[in-house]
Amino acid sequence: MKRNARRLQAGLNLLEVLIATLVLSVGLLGLAGLQVSSLKTTQNASLKQEATFILYDLLERMRSNRQAVLAGSYSKTTHCTSAPPQVCTTANCSAAQLASYELYQVVCRSGTNRLPAAQLTIHCPNSGNCGLGLHFRLTWDERLAQRGIQQASDNNKSSVEQEKETISLEMDAIL
Repeated sequence: MKRNARRLQAGLNLLEVLIATLVLSVGLLGLAGLQVSSLKTTQNASLKQEATFILYDLLERMRSNRQAVLAGSYSKTTHCTSAPPQVCTTANCSAAQLASYELYQVVCRSGTNRLPAAQLTIHCPNSGNCGLGLHFRLTWDERLAQRGIQQASDNNKSSVEQEKETISLEMDAIL
């Protein structure tokens, strides 16, 4: 009788081990996905903090060049892909030239792009009177590497462009 019971249970231990392995592997895959999501969130928080530092640095520079702010010299869009303006200091440039140089230097840091594909737009929302306040909009692209995308070949370029996500930070300030 005991022999028949053992024959009926033959292989059940192996089946239990396979099911336990399956449950463990699903749990580990979930943990790996959580880790990737955590890394992405941390990177985005770091970029938002960097964007905040950029805007506050620019505000301090604008406060020291108030004449150009009131004239509207800072009210423009700055792209890091465009050519840098003439290098100048306060001694050899006008207030408008200094404003263009400072915008590019703060946002793009002379070629080392702190924010990927950064673009800064500044405008005066109060009927063009910059003395009453300014509106800042700083946008950048989320890094493709953090979304799990490898270097794309030319034939896969369209799928990479679909994966880009633009992040923005907006702020109003009075100088």
